[in-house]
Amino acid sequence: MPNKLLAVVGPTGSGKTALAVALAKKFNGVIISADSRQVYEGLNIGTNKEGRAGSWEGEKALYIDGVAQLLINVAKPGDRYTLHDWLEASRDLLPKIWGAGKLPIVCGGTGLYVTALTEGYVPGEGRYSKVRQKVEFESLILELTVPREELNQRSDKRFIRVFDSVVAETSQLVDGGMPIAWLEGIGLDYRFASYFLRLTMNRELAITEFQKASKDYIRRQLTWWRHHGPTVRVANEKTAVAAVNEFLG
Repeated sequence: MPNKLLAVVGPTGSGKTALAVALAKKFNGVIISADSRQVYEGLNIGTNKEGRAGSWEGEKALYIDGVAQLLINVAKPGDRYTLHDWLEASRDLLPKIWGAGKLPIVCGGTGLYVTALTEGYVPGEGRYSKVRQKVEFESLILELTVPREELNQRSDKRFIRVFDSVVAETSQLVDGGMPIAWLEGIGLDYRFASYFLRLTMNRELAITEFQKASKDYIRRQLTWWRHHGPTVRVANEKTAVAAVNEFLG
């Protein structure tokens, strides 16, 4: 598997982490998280982190069913963690993963991260450039497809279920010295939990407004992959395994 990379992408709630774990178990993989919020320590419930803490080859990791996920909890809340930081870290990890005889599986909802890595973007200061460098690996991007209405329903139900926990996590972060304005800007879960804590929205309104914003976010995630790629669209683990078998030869 040297110089081959797999990516599993899709919008929030599509089940891409579960698919990436299943593929990692079948094809001896290690997951590289491509999530711009999961890089931060302490942001757990609102970023859907899963797994137990550990290490892999000296790198911080979260393990799900024996599969290591890397580039999670690598930054302090409030730090400025950029595309450049993520690209440098992920590019450093690739030879390490290949050297261990494993398949790197990039998985996450931050489409820019995946595209930048697979297409060789060279990031500039505070942004990225479409100037590209030569990519020294082959990649297969699997896009997990779920009907949009189902995605919206999953997101709506999830936020109702975790709302109180996200509020408690946000409150704990603020009590620990984290500026609430930073939390409002880091993601929808924390934004609407912060509005609730500021008393600018009651519980019902915060949930309703989150649900509206989440639908827009899911739409943007889907739109990204219509304009980038190419991707191979898969509906389940069976079709994904077939695509990976063909890719790996």
